[in-house]
Amino acid sequence: MQFKATLNVPKGETAESVEVEFERSAAGIEASVGGRKYSLEVSVVKPGVFLLHWGSRSIEVSVLPSENVSSASTVSIGGQRISVEILDGRRLLQRTVRRGHRGGAAEIRSPMPGKIVRVLLKAGADVVAGQGIVVMEAMKMQNEMKSSMSGRIQKIEVVEGETVRSGDLIAVVESIPDSES
Repeated sequence: MQFKATLNVPKGETAESVEVEFERSAAGIEASVGGRKYSLEVSVVKPGVFLLHWGSRSIEVSVLPSENVSSASTVSIGGQRISVEILDGRRLLQRTVRRGHRGGAAEIRSPMPGKIVRVLLKAGADVVAGQGIVVMEAMKMQNEMKSSMSGRIQKIEVVEGETVRSGDLIAVVESIPDSES
């Protein structure tokens, strides 16, 4: 599964976003955080408290829901508390569509593993924010992958029947310069 984690830092500093991906394995969890790979054994001490075994180190991690942001948690590692907002692929896509996109290009990526059922538009087609580009089936449900901005489809990277992984590129949409619209 792929997630985006944003560390909420004190005022005046820039929030840091990190791509987080993990997969359960027989030995525990294989995680990738910001491109660095970790093999972790995880033990649940009690609800919300975990013991991570990483090589010869053991790290206790407490996760508490944050009171001010619904998708945020307060993570305590070695006594240090950090507010972290974690978004899975679906929530990240929903937030992008809600906020819209301003200029440049937007990549539409698969929020989870699945199969492309239908390609609704072709490269070169004009698209409006929220318009469907492809239909993907995942976990026996069909979901329309939508454009987060109005523009022109620069490229479609999938074909009908293709299996995609979480994070795979589906399409790229570019804004149309005012002189062309």
